Amino acid sequence: MAKQVKIKDIAQMAGVSAGTVDRILHNRGNVSKASQAAVEKVLSEVGYRYNIHTSAVALRKGYDIVISIPSANKGEYWGAIQEGIEHALDEFSDININCTYSFYNQFDAYSCRSAFDSIIESSPDAVIIGPTFIEETKELCNRLTDKGIPFVFVDSAIDGTSPIATFSTDQYGCGFLLGKLLHSITPDGGEFALFRNQRAGNRSANNSVERKKGFDDYFESIGLTDMVHESSFSVMNPEDNEKDILEFMEKFPRTRSIAVLNSRGYIIADILDSLGIGKVKMISFDLTANNARCVRSGKIEALLCQRPALQGFLAVKAAIRYLLYNKMDMPEHTIMPIDIIMKQNLDYYREFLDI
Repeated sequence: MAKQVKIKDIAQMAGVSAGTVDRILHNRGNVSKASQAAVEKVLSEVGYRYNIHTSAVALRKGYDIVISIPSANKGEYWGAIQEGIEHALDEFSDININCTYSFYNQFDAYSCRSAFDSIIESSPDAVIIGPTFIEETKELCNRLTDKGIPFVFVDSAIDGTSPIATFSTDQYGCGFLLGKLLHSITPDGGEFALFRNQRAGNRSANNSVERKKGFDDYFESIGLTDMVHESSFSVMNPEDNEKDILEFMEKFPRTRSIAVLNSRGYIIADILDSLGIGKVKMISFDLTANNARCVRSGKIEALLCQRPALQGFLAVKAAIRYLLYNKMDMPEHTIMPIDIIMKQNLDYYREFLDI
């Protein structure tokens, strides 16, 4: 029925004119509160959904959307989000959308600040943000809010901001699950390691902060916090990684499992393999090409994944719908499922990654 109901049918059921229904659907005002309530009641009862394509074509208005996410290659996490964004732009190509990217280096807070500054200068109609650094994101969001520019988050939620929509997984829950899974695959008496990325600007990524809270809370709940050792590695300056990891393993020889707080687990896995250090289980995040390679070879035991391509697609759809109708038809924060991918089920996820 949702696809068959017409404006004239809604008007008849609500006892108003078709023109009144059209004004309400397209948020054009000049409607009494009684008529508004009557029409919205009928819309709810019949499960009516706006036809985003038809309405946008009829409006003939163009919109400028800026997308600011970390730069990435195909096969990487943020590359998958970008593919989802491009899919949505293709899906809604009959809508006059001018989309531009303002990329930044996810390991460099200064790069993020520069990219965010360029967004304000362009005065877009809407912005899609991949928020890595908390303070930089808050500052951008405050400036966007002051200018009345709506924004959507992908991958992470930032407290103290007002996005029209957010698409991410429960990062704290991811961290708690990470700890529980790591504990379950670690031999009795073995110790645990937690690795995070080093980032320029002395800032931690928002997701890593939330995941670490969940991870720490799990080990506190089972009374094993003294058996968890922490370290870091560098993506931007990888030349010292092998030496640092070897020193870490020599310092904590009873380490039997490692958790990596982001999608770069393959870096640690490859180094351990090159050093001939076996019998160490590892869990990382996200179905990237390199992580998939390590899962297939047994270097990584499991990946926690959060459907990045779907996040990107839904973010664009949410921004377009808001620009057209100034309203949403979905929850403000949509939580993505957490997929646990291991060697045994890796092949079932080929649709998400060409591996």
